[in-house]
Amino acid sequence: MINIENETTTKVIKLDKRCFGLSFSNNALVVGLAFLGRKEIRIIDLEGNTLKSIEVLSKSPISYLVQWKDRVIYGDLDGKAVNCIDRSGKQIWQYQQDEFRPRGLCTDTYGNIFVADGNSDRLIVISKDGQESKVLIEEGITFPIGICLNESSGFISNNLLLGSICIAKFNISYE
Repeated sequence: MINIENETTTKVIKLDKRCFGLSFSNNALVVGLAFLGRKEIRIIDLEGNTLKSIEVLSKSPISYLVQWKDRVIYGDLDGKAVNCIDRSGKQIWQYQQDEFRPRGLCTDTYGNIFVADGNSDRLIVISKDGQESKVLIEEGITFPIGICLNESSGFISNNLLLGSICIAKFNISYE
């Protein structure tokens, strides 16, 4: 863990598998892990103690994930899907499209999932039940991989491997 005020490392948590994704919610870390083809989502406290371990079926490592209430939402790049599971690992819903490559994920206070689609250069929002979706931005962003929100606005970033970083800011309103 890093103290962002003085930029110092305050704690190191060692894990027994390779870490691909990380999210923080409800005073716990939600970690995407993989080892020898097995994918796992592990919820740990800030001391490094495992609170819950969930083995998941995913075609790619769990690099993009977020927790909302009692659910974990994660992107499966190679499976071209966003999956929502409960804390027991039971799948609640799956959102899938042919040319979809879910990158950055985050949720708003209502449980809607915002997804940076790195394949089609779009920002998509998926309803909390996974039944509806809408393209919010499809022009002006290239290979988005990161997204974060607060109550009224959000930020999208692109891939540094493209040679530069572009951060786009957008406003959020609900009708």
